[in-house]
Formats: sequence, C-alpha cells, structure tokens
Amino acid sequence: MSSLLLLNGSPRGERSNTMKMLTRVAEGWEPTGGSASIILHLANRADFARALELIFTADLVLLGMPLYTDMMPGLVKSFIEEVGARAAAIPSEKSRPTLGFLVQCGFPEALHCRYVERYLEKLARRLGSQYAGTIVRGGGGALSDMPENANKKLWEGLRVLGGQLAREGRFGSEELNAVKGIERFPRILGPLLKLAVRLHLVEFIWNGDLKKNGVWERRFDAPYGPALRR
Repeated sequence: MSSLLLLNGSPRGERSNTMKMLTRVAEGWEPTGGSASIILHLANRADFARALELIFTADLVLLGMPLYTDMMPGLVKSFIEEVGARAAAIPSEKSRPTLGFLVQCGFPEALHCRYVERYLEKLARRLGSQYAGTIVRGGGGALSDMPENANKKLWEGLRVLGGQLAREGRFGSEELNAVKGIERFPRILGPLLKLAVRLHLVEFIWNGDLKKNGVWERRFDAPYGPALRR
C-alpha cells in the first residue's frame, strides 16, 4: 500500500477522540513504508467534498467515527450514501480502494460497536472493495479525560495496527483484539452496576463537566419545555 486516506467522521473534528485514535494509526503507517497519509474531517464542508473526490484514487481508506447511543453520526451516513451513488457510476473493472474502519463508543463495552462493524464489512463488499477490517474500541468517550500515560498501551496498539496496514493491507485479529478494551462485562457484575446507577456513581464524569463549565445549578433546566406545551 502506498497511499492512505484518513477520514474523521466525528462532528467534533480535530478535537475528537476519533481523531486521537486515527492519528496513532497514521504514526504507525508512515514509518513502515507508506507515504504520508492525508487526513480529512467530514464535519468540514470543504473536506467532505474533497473526500468524495479522493476516495476512489487512494490505495486504502480508513474511515473513523464515534457512535452515539449505538448510531453513527448523520454526516457519516450522508457520506456513505454519496460514496455509494458515485461507486455505482464507476465501471466494475475500475479499481476500488481497500476500505478499513475505526469505530469507538462511549459505552465501556466494545460489543456496542459490533452491529455497526458487521454493517461496515458488508458495505465494503457492496462497494466492490477489499475489506481491511474494523478497529473497535469501547470506552472511547473517556480518552480525552484520561492522562496521556493511561492511554499509552492503546496508542501503541494503534501504531502497531497502522504498521500492519502498511505492510499487509489489512488488520490482524490479534492486533484488533489488543485495542478493543472490554468486550463485555461478566454477568456477575450486573447487580453491582445496577447499584452504581441507583447511587449515581456512574455520573461523576458528567457532573464534573457540569461543575467545570459553571452550569451545575442549571442541570435541571428545561428550556424547550414551555414551548413544546404551548
């Protein structure tokens, strides 16, 4: 593989956790023989348009995205629909890029990403592309709240995947497994998790953000309530 197009599908653009992960993949890609990767943010209109122009000229495309309550962002879905329409107009004998994906979610269990992973594998086939695999990571929403050293193992795992992508054109199952985080909590933890929810112990991150941004006293405001009732 000689050219890699990285597409960041997060609405938060450069500030996103998706971007942090894609950057580490690129760090592993370039020293392994691949040319410098191109990074585009789909939340930027100009980048969105350029991504549509470049996607069928790159050797390999890696599309990264967050999941919001198990759903991909609307801008990613719009991009996929545009790509599908353009692919249908390209003669079948023309080459297609190899497609890989990165999916991260705020839920700590990686299994929340698995249904989207299956969809993306089918998508690659429908577009006539080789499928490089999907990087899945649970608990991605906490990456920006953690100290850099706490993510050291994940960052190194993503660099390994980037190097593997450059050498082999695909991700290996062992390497993907190393970065997924927790696949599923043991069933024995179910009662403890329910207790933590009742005691509001799982809200400490959101509560901290509310206090940090000076809106803790307004956390029960319902600004759209009266308008909906009228």
